Amino acid sequence: MPKRLVLIFVGFVILASLIFYGFNRWKASQEKVDLWTLVPEDAALVVETNNHQQLLEHLRETNLWESVAMLPATASLSDNLTYLDSVAPGNQRLDRFLNEKHILTSLHVEGGAETRFVFYVPVNSVGELRFMRTLAENINKSDTYEQRTRDYQGHLLTSVANKRNGSSFTYFTFHNNIILSSSPALVEEIVRRASRGTPASVAADFSNVNYLSQPDVYANVFVNYRALPDLLGLFLEKDLMPQVRYLSSLCQSGMLELKLRQNRIFLNGFSVPERLKNSLHNTMQPQKPQPLGIRGYLPNNTAMMLHFGLQDVSKLRQGQGPTLVLADSLSRGLSKEAAVVYLESNSIAQSPEKLIYTHTVNPARAQRLLSNLAASQQEKPYIEKYGKYTIQLLDVPNLPEQLLGRVFKGFEQTYAVQLDDYLVMAEEAVTLRHLLDDIAKGETWSESGVQKAFLEEAQHEANLSFFLSNANAWYLLNRYTREDEREDLLQNATLIKRFAQVGLQFSLVENDGRYYTSLVIRRPDQIKPDSQDGFEEVESIALNNRIDTQPFPVQNAVTRAREVVVQDSANVLINITDQGRRGWTDSLSTALRSDIKQIEYGADKKLRYLFITGNRIHAINNQGAPLVNFPFNLPDTVDLQHLAVFDYEKDGNYRLLVDDSYGNLYMFNMQGAAVQGWQPRRMDYRLSASPQHVRVGGQDVVLVSLQNGYIYALSRTGDTYPGFPIDLKVPLTSGLTVKAGADLRRTEVTAVTRYGNVITFNLQGRVLQQQQLHRPSKRAMFDLVPESSNGRSAVIVRQEMGKVAIFDQDLKELFEKRYVTSAPKIVQYFRFGSVNRIYAITETGPGKTYLYDANGRLIGGRSLETNNPVTIYYNDITHDYTLYYTSGKELKKLRFRVGE
Repeated sequence: MPKRLVLIFVGFVILASLIFYGFNRWKASQEKVDLWTLVPEDAALVVETNNHQQLLEHLRETNLWESVAMLPATASLSDNLTYLDSVAPGNQRLDRFLNEKHILTSLHVEGGAETRFVFYVPVNSVGELRFMRTLAENINKSDTYEQRTRDYQGHLLTSVANKRNGSSFTYFTFHNNIILSSSPALVEEIVRRASRGTPASVAADFSNVNYLSQPDVYANVFVNYRALPDLLGLFLEKDLMPQVRYLSSLCQSGMLELKLRQNRIFLNGFSVPERLKNSLHNTMQPQKPQPLGIRGYLPNNTAMMLHFGLQDVSKLRQGQGPTLVLADSLSRGLSKEAAVVYLESNSIAQSPEKLIYTHTVNPARAQRLLSNLAASQQEKPYIEKYGKYTIQLLDVPNLPEQLLGRVFKGFEQTYAVQLDDYLVMAEEAVTLRHLLDDIAKGETWSESGVQKAFLEEAQHEANLSFFLSNANAWYLLNRYTREDEREDLLQNATLIKRFAQVGLQFSLVENDGRYYTSLVIRRPDQIKPDSQDGFEEVESIALNNRIDTQPFPVQNAVTRAREVVVQDSANVLINITDQGRRGWTDSLSTALRSDIKQIEYGADKKLRYLFITGNRIHAINNQGAPLVNFPFNLPDTVDLQHLAVFDYEKDGNYRLLVDDSYGNLYMFNMQGAAVQGWQPRRMDYRLSASPQHVRVGGQDVVLVSLQNGYIYALSRTGDTYPGFPIDLKVPLTSGLTVKAGADLRRTEVTAVTRYGNVITFNLQGRVLQQQQLHRPSKRAMFDLVPESSNGRSAVIVRQEMGKVAIFDQDLKELFEKRYVTSAPKIVQYFRFGSVNRIYAITETGPGKTYLYDANGRLIGGRSLETNNPVTIYYNDITHDYTLYYTSGKELKKLRFRVGE
């Protein structure tokens, strides 16, 4: 009896122990864990979602999924999920298991070389636990996977390798949560954090924030600004990283809500300032955010802008070394705004032009200080009048950095101009001239429909703003992306260009101490063409006679609306308005020899029209009547070829330069007086293109290229600059591209010979570089074709036996097309930003014109029936193109859009 009692007692103790152990294990497994406490502190980003299926559906509805799905990382993840889904038990697939869960995804930089993700997934019920166990068993049985387990600090780690695609992941369970990553090292780090008891959450500053409780929010996004530079460093060149780290020191962490709308991504929330010594936040000491007042002075070819909105922008220069006394005085007069703007470049090799903007409290005082500063550094200060503005050279190294701090460094010398209340600086005077031209033409953010729509969705006031126009920044991104990452950039080119505008802004909230943070990623609305073939005929205008010219692009003299002018077989010039009505007419005795140029002239500053015929220079007003003293009549023996119009000082004192079939140059002012040195200026050979003007360091240079391969650089008086002419020793049939520098030595000119030699030289006559494009045969001939609007960029065209190839300015072949006839084709290049490029190739024999997009795809699926060049306009609000072309007696107007 005692023995039985002992056995019963022992059995009871064992049973009680088992029950107690099982209860403790059950209680431990049921214990709620804050998944945020498991996230390692080096996570750059953490995304929390609670309904991934709804998020995917919304991405598909808004067309964003099509773009996101193109990413290699997304494709790889989808591929692995498909494999896992194939071995999932029953009909409870992974989508159902993952749906309506609070899932965390953290992004890390591992080893300073690659990104890794960690997924934190809760298991909420016995059924889900059974599903996961069965899934693990099926993985172990599957021929697709190889599974191994190991113990690490008391936790069972399971590694699964996909034998088909080579991918692998490691996971473990913790309190009914699955932690999974392709990085075993990250999983081990999380195990160590879990073993420490109750580690602090990386998002402890936002413990009471949960945007997921609000409607239309699809995720909480935690940003670790301290780790962000390591993430960006995977893609950007090392030279940029000091600036990136400094700018990232504005904040230490942030929590943002993710919202998705049609072709828009919004991230809004709050960020905690970085209060470490020498951080950007401590340097700025920001107060009231400021509006973007410079929008009326920002050119449309802006690629990237960093804008500071501070009551006292001179705070940005704290910690600077010794500066000039005058620079100190100038800096104290700066307020409200400071910005560095990178402009669109035309090739990867080209360093982007920069503009520095800052608001001045007293413009008159700032102008006096600029003049004093210029005089203190130069015996004879450089001052250039450009219209009503004055451009000055401030020969002070790194002047913008002395005025505004380290973000504005990198200027060997500085040219400056005062634009109303804003001081604008650039490294080259030509950059400021182009800016002033763009402002005069209304090509600024305040006039752009696209930019106005974007800025309406951005914060109207901010302390720090970063704007990126992907359409203009493509070559900039290529230039500053690490070489080993450039291939991925190119593979994702379509996605990057689709989301054309990015805006990241920080605004200090009064009485809160945090920054309201806003990230807007915007894709312009894409509307499909109404007609099936891509072309929509707007109107067809029938004239009395056959049209013999292309439709020349012009602006209405009063409204500046975009119109065209044609000449018919009776030699009558006819203006067609944007409404399709006939405007002014002008009867000429002979055919046009040039296109139609327009200038502002006269007391009313209206646009006038300039052109040439066989031996006459014409100028007419918006009624078709000739201006006083016009036309200019040259001798009957003169056979004019080209017309160039120069306005050296941008003051309306125009010079008209023409050349004849013998290479003689004639220059006149608007009163008809011949300019000294051009009566005529003999070149002894026919010109290959119209003369070009460039202003360099206060000197005006007229570049003249001849068909025999000689290139001249001439002064205002027709004198030849030292080092010229340059003899290329091979024929030329096209013009030149010019990259103006600070002086003659640093100004680069590029010519493309008939046989494909690409030769770059400076204005001292020194050849800097020669490259030979691939020439398949002796019949292959080359030309340089400038863009139609302003000629600031160009492409190279190779023609050979019916084949036409297009090369960009980096000498990369873009595409090649084959045509029926072997006769030379007319090639036109239309450029409306890096993305919106159209190539028009016309076969004059069959009378067909083909339009191609930036990728060389035929637009509209068909040709147009014309043997004349075409004219194309682009509307940045509706994102469509208007095309004019002639066919017999008809002028046709089409509208089309280009797919992605």
